[in-house]
Amino acid sequence: MVSEYTQLTQKITDYDLAATLSSGQAFCWDLTGPNEWRGWIAGNPVSVVRGSDCFRLTGRKLTREAAARYFQWDTDLAALIKTFPQDEPMRQALAYCPGLRLLRQDPWETTANFICSAMKQIVQIKQINRALRQRFGKEVEPGQWSFPDWRTLAAASEADLRECKLGFRAKHLFHAAWQLTAGEVSLDAVGALPTSEARKELMKLRGVGEKVASCILLFAYGRQEVFPVDVWVRRAIHQLYFPKRRTFTEKQARVFVAKHFGPYGGYAQQYLFHWMRTVK
Repeated sequence: MVSEYTQLTQKITDYDLAATLSSGQAFCWDLTGPNEWRGWIAGNPVSVVRGSDCFRLTGRKLTREAAARYFQWDTDLAALIKTFPQDEPMRQALAYCPGLRLLRQDPWETTANFICSAMKQIVQIKQINRALRQRFGKEVEPGQWSFPDWRTLAAASEADLRECKLGFRAKHLFHAAWQLTAGEVSLDAVGALPTSEARKELMKLRGVGEKVASCILLFAYGRQEVFPVDVWVRRAIHQLYFPKRRTFTEKQARVFVAKHFGPYGGYAQQYLFHWMRTVK
């Protein structure tokens, strides 16, 4: 039986917690002190302190298995990075944020977050995430609300969702929640499908295009080969790899990244994205 609150210590090296939690893949974490972050794992609030060689975690109903899965502690980062292309943009991105990792998040919250991400910056997506929790989630401890499940949002109204600063995204999120409640799409079933079929299944949801589906596959289902491409990424690839070309389409970008970045292209994308967003 799991106690209400658990404290864990995990020895870890080569893990940049700050870069990982602020790199645009998760939106439920806040910096609350020196090297201390507060967020959510498996539907429960967690505090994580990054020590010199370890993580110290305190969480409600926290298990080592849930933390290990979420933070992907067992990933052999050095071996993974060896598969990246040895070009100048990749070298600069790796030098800027060594230890950046991918997380393994809850599929529904990830889906909702990226449906809400259209034309929004990271800070705004975090505000939407917090607003949805406060209005529709359960208060599991004072000031801490769980993320609402899709049935709760499907039972709300589009107008209710708009009050959480979603704008036109309210219609998409409401309809996607209704589709999941009606069984039109199963997020559990998506996990068992090959990547190409899983992407098509996710794209049945309102507000989920190819880029959002790719983000869900990468950040929730561990499909590390998936390299999400949108207008911003296309421009970045154009600037970094084809600066002399006058035009460079998203289709051309998808063909290039699929060939150039190898079996862990999603990981490479996260390094490039974080570097470009914060430095370039």
